[in-house]
Amino acid sequence: MPGTEARGCWRCCRRRAAAARPLATHLAVALGAGRPVVLLDTDPQRSVAAWGSAREAATPTLAEADAAGITQALRAIRAKGAAGLVIIDSMPSVVSDIGSIARAADFVLIPCRPSILDLRAVGGTVELVKAARVAAAIVINAAPPARGAGEASVTHEARRALAQYGLPVLAETIGHRAVLAHALAAGLAVEEFEPASTAAQEVRQLAKQMETRLWQSAPTSQPSI
Repeated sequence: MPGTEARGCWRCCRRRAAAARPLATHLAVALGAGRPVVLLDTDPQRSVAAWGSAREAATPTLAEADAAGITQALRAIRAKGAAGLVIIDSMPSVVSDIGSIARAADFVLIPCRPSILDLRAVGGTVELVKAARVAAAIVINAAPPARGAGEASVTHEARRALAQYGLPVLAETIGHRAVLAHALAAGLAVEEFEPASTAAQEVRQLAKQMETRLWQSAPTSQPSI
């Protein structure tokens, strides 16, 4: 966070969440049903901008910034009164960027695939987020399909491994589904591309969980921006 005053103002009347792409893009649309959302792209490859260029809808509002300029970008968005929620699309491989973005966020969502390499690599991100003293949680992303009544064994084992990092591991998971990529290629989110799909349902469930975590400490009943 840039400072005490900015933190207080933004926590009272603005919300900023950091998440890795492409999940951030799907969440931006799902969370935009009840409030204006700005999707802030900090990836030098500008993947969100490429998605936006193929998009006809005017929402969410897209903005760009380097990680070093994240504070100034958020202040500009705040000054315009343009958003009830800012979702920061982050690049996961640059340590300094992760720290800067985490310090600027009210909440950090850390997606992690249920593979041994990802389970080990996410530890560095967790430590940076903890150092930023920001609320955070881990969501299992690209999970294999459930078998029977419960989740796949690899997902269950990943959940146990991630719990050792000391952050909440959300019960909601995002499955490994081709429709998520197909939607982005069309300039859409899965909610718009195939709203009745399992993938869209999973994103909506995650969005609902994010709403609870982002606004649970809000001082007003309508934390709009």
